[in-house]
Amino acid sequence: MNPSRSTKTATPLDWLNIIQRGGTEDWKRLYQLCRDETVARRVADILRLRDPDLLASARLWKFLLEDLHPGLQVELDETRHNLGV
Repeated sequence: MNPSRSTKTATPLDWLNIIQRGGTEDWKRLYQLCRDETVARRVADILRLRDPDLLASARLWKFLLEDLHPGLQVELDETRHNLGV
């Protein structure tokens, strides 16, 4: 996985990188962080910026976040197929 680009704290883009390309241990650490609803909301917001080819991992995290925090509504634009680059 790519190392964090932030030298002091994890950023939402780091979390997205973990969701899309991280391993099991990375996912476990992020899941523990998401027990905090504030972190979970920030992760939910960043899921919309996912790589269109990696929708499956975003769907899984949508389910995980909504299961952890039943009041949280995670919106994914599943019709977006154009690459941002």
